[in-house]
Amino acid sequence: MEVVDVKSQLKISLPIAFENLINILMTLVDTLVISTVGTKELAALGAMAVILNIMQMSIQTLNVSTNTLVAKSLGEKNINKLKLITGNSLILTLVISVFTIVVVFFIQPIFPPLFEVDAIATTYLTIRLFGFIQSSVVTILSGYQRTIGNQKSILYLRIFAVVLNLILDIMAVHYGYGIIGVAVVTVFIDTILSIYLCAISRKNIKLKFIYEYFSEILKLFKWNFVERIASRVDNFIFNLIVAKMGNLEYSVHVILLQIVNIYESFIQGFGDGISISIGIASGKNNETYTKKVKKIAKKLINYSSIILPFIILTVSFIIMNISLKSHELQKIFLTVLPLFIISCYITMSATYYFAILRGLRDFKFLAKRNITSSIIKIVVAIILSFTPLKIIGVWIGYLTYGMLQKVLSKKRYENISLERLL
Repeated sequence: MEVVDVKSQLKISLPIAFENLINILMTLVDTLVISTVGTKELAALGAMAVILNIMQMSIQTLNVSTNTLVAKSLGEKNINKLKLITGNSLILTLVISVFTIVVVFFIQPIFPPLFEVDAIATTYLTIRLFGFIQSSVVTILSGYQRTIGNQKSILYLRIFAVVLNLILDIMAVHYGYGIIGVAVVTVFIDTILSIYLCAISRKNIKLKFIYEYFSEILKLFKWNFVERIASRVDNFIFNLIVAKMGNLEYSVHVILLQIVNIYESFIQGFGDGISISIGIASGKNNETYTKKVKKIAKKLINYSSIILPFIILTVSFIIMNISLKSHELQKIFLTVLPLFIISCYITMSATYYFAILRGLRDFKFLAKRNITSSIIKIVVAIILSFTPLKIIGVWIGYLTYGMLQKVLSKKRYENISLERLL
């Protein structure tokens, strides 16, 4: 039996966490570079980032669903099934990507007036659509490579992409191409990554339609999609609420969301590593092995939930001084900062329950949990946004959301553990 200890789990979780962190830095780099151009361009980029996140949601959902099945196949030592599951996932990826591109292309004219941003936002989004298929393929294949044990290779690939993105973004802005140049750079890098990942994965994936595996993926995808769409919809609504407050509040909100995306991506990656271990354990069907994995995961999460908020606080001050130069912008930023540092702690401490439930493929509960907590989050934020709290009230909504998710997930985890004992 494989060794189960802190070191072995860190070898899985840390590279994935840092890869997710590096990946989100692609967007952060774009934001920071565009922030030097002007608030008009920054607001446009922030608004379209919301749309792109909604577009990518289905592919990220498919990626999580596929990875849990791949991990289970690894535990079962069924390599042929593993290859066919990923192949069928790629087929579904192409179908979803094409459908998403067509829908967004036809409705994109409504976005600038909806978010009250400049029409340049539509041009930016149109260019990004040309890279959506490549980006989707990168998501699925990098997830597959991570799950089968190539976490470090994918981490190095992401580091290369971010460094290249930073260099090319600075060049694009320097030569006057602005937000359009930044969009072209992103599409170019996604294309390079997709070609490389297809090349190294081609011998380990079978692109053959198998109804049994295709339907198994769709079954998990359905509930995982509902889980993710709930959080995307409430973020969409939150952006609309803050956008109505004015450019100052919205510019701060865009930066805050970028920082939130940083720590949530790291936490998500850390949790994905635990989910992979739990998925493999479920394939082995060995209760002793599963208990060891859970014990190690709990220990890691407890330490990380103390350390991470301090790191995020430091990063927040650095980003504030880079992107928000005026005293008025910094004042708004600092009033909200304590709320989302607390949110960071809550999210990290709850990741143990999130990761275990995903590893056990309990996506139906996760979907219901997100719907409930998102509705409450939206109601709290809307009510408080009409008070003198304004943007602070919106972020109290975020805090409420995190606390509720933790409580519901912990209760579900305890119920599952009790059922297995009975």
